[in-house]
Amino acid sequence: MRGSPTVVHEKKKMLDITRDRPIKIAVRVQVPVRDHPKFNFVGKLLGPKGNSLKRLQEETMCKMAVLGKGSMRDRKKEEELRLSGDPRYAHLSEDLHVEISTYTAPAEAHARIAYALAEVRRFLVPVSAKTAHNTTQDTQDRYTRCPV
Repeated sequence: MRGSPTVVHEKKKMLDITRDRPIKIAVRVQVPVRDHPKFNFVGKLLGPKGNSLKRLQEETMCKMAVLGKGSMRDRKKEEELRLSGDPRYAHLSEDLHVEISTYTAPAEAHARIAYALAEVRRFLVPVSAKTAHNTTQDTQDRYTRCPV
């Protein structure tokens, strides 16, 4: 049948939640660069000196990494590393994405990942300069009008 999705059968792993043995969960979140080619997602995710991503990692208790094509500042170096065939740089052949991982008890791990996904989503919704200015102006107006 043409256009039908390919079904991949993989062995499902059972979780033992009675012992609370830590598990590692990792998810990859696609960055919508194709939808918004002019927007600097890497800059927005990292923030000044990487502080936004560091704060996000501390807040969600998850490790995060921006990986894939366009994740490095130096395009020539990125291309060299991609062509080197080194497995450490295999991610450079993939689309830009954020890898989120955590290692803890199963219930806590899933809760952390869910929280991290919600927080990362805020960074992946581009805001135009005009909208950002209006939002900032609205916030400033609210503070100036409120009696202290």
